Amino acid sequence: MDPIQLWNAIKEDLRKKTNEFSYATYIDSLTPVAIIENDNNSVTLQLTSNHENVADEWQTDGNAYTQSFVQSAMMATMSLNGQPTYVMPSVTYIEPKPTQLDLNPADSSTNDPVESDDGDSTVLASNFITKATLNPEFRFDTFVSSDENREAYSVAQAVADNPGTQWNPLLIYGGVGLGKTHLMQSIGNAVLERTPEAKVKFITTEDFINDFTEALRRGPKATEAFKREYRSTDLLMVDDVQFLAGKEKIQEEFFNTFNAITRENNQIVLTSDKLPKEIPGLEMRLVTRFGQGYSANITKPDLPTRVAILRNKSDQENLNIPNDVIDEIAAAVDTNVRDLEGVFNQVVGKMKFSKADVTVETARSILEKMSFKRQRAITVPIIQDTVATYFDVTIDDLNGKKRNKEIVVPRQIAMYLARELTQDSLPQIGRTFGGKDHTTVMHSTEKIEKKIAEDEQLQRQVEEIREKLSD
Repeated sequence: MDPIQLWNAIKEDLRKKTNEFSYATYIDSLTPVAIIENDNNSVTLQLTSNHENVADEWQTDGNAYTQSFVQSAMMATMSLNGQPTYVMPSVTYIEPKPTQLDLNPADSSTNDPVESDDGDSTVLASNFITKATLNPEFRFDTFVSSDENREAYSVAQAVADNPGTQWNPLLIYGGVGLGKTHLMQSIGNAVLERTPEAKVKFITTEDFINDFTEALRRGPKATEAFKREYRSTDLLMVDDVQFLAGKEKIQEEFFNTFNAITRENNQIVLTSDKLPKEIPGLEMRLVTRFGQGYSANITKPDLPTRVAILRNKSDQENLNIPNDVIDEIAAAVDTNVRDLEGVFNQVVGKMKFSKADVTVETARSILEKMSFKRQRAITVPIIQDTVATYFDVTIDDLNGKKRNKEIVVPRQIAMYLARELTQDSLPQIGRTFGGKDHTTVMHSTEKIEKKIAEDEQLQRQVEEIREKLSD
């Protein structure tokens, strides 16, 4: 989110519920600076004021504006992002500085030094490279793992215990909001806890792109500083490498950085929303490099794990949320951990700002507003049964080895829908279809994807099956 866009949307709602004087003095006079993401899926909007009394008012406990701000922020984020976010304001007083006229504009000697190839000054990477920051709450002991994610969790621990050895790189892949970043940063925090002097760097792919672009803009010295900074790390963790796709110059530099780090037996950990070979626009040399270590799939949590996640968060925040409320949320939100925590934060907000007790009915009201409701979980066996009934074949046919068209097409559709509607990994889906290889599942889903675009009958059949699954 952009802080200016968010603040403008919040102000627009606050204007409706604030008198003209208060709005002009305590709201419209604030300047948005940044948005900070917090550990509990809430965010803080940092604002500044040139008036000390205005900042003092916002910083006072129980002030007249914070609760209205939170409510307006939920409305604003719902409008901007499609779902509400718990946003807290942080207002800081900034002393206004008098304007100074430049009486000698021709003399550039008083200006800040500009680093260039012609100067003798050493270019420091710290002047433009993204600062590496780890969330201290992202640890192995705070990661709630389901049985399906046990493998990814165990491999991540093994990498943390012996970085740069067998599983290099470690690629953690899966859908949005499933805990990939949490698990990756757990490795970094574990390494630093054991070896505080280790050079550990966590960045997003966007950070890497921006740092390299800025280095090129500054010239050869800055580019060399960039290379020294990145290639000398003991542990490099890069989030969302799928965004390298289609960027040839960036991919070349990332390839060289990758080689330099692994050549020194240092560790690389990556996250992605899919396997490297499924990322269009990713060069084959990177696909092979990313696949040479270990690829661990993170899937969405099952119901017992969702309950455990919510109870864990409730305990961490010393909240007394009834078990039936937690069960209601866990049963309704089966998409990902991020959505689960988002609903949890709404319940927490209700507890803090409302005197009413939080009940199952309260939870259902919040869930309904956020477009969640209890529904049966769609599993691969349910998909198989629905497809088999639709095409008048048997589940044994879908799981068997018959290659006639009357069986192959339903089987491919069932695999396609299993990939689309569940968080099961390719190997998991393959095992459910009579022990087939994950490459068979991948081939089937790709084939149906292509056929749907050009075959209206197939498109209609798939849509009808989707509707039956949603009933």
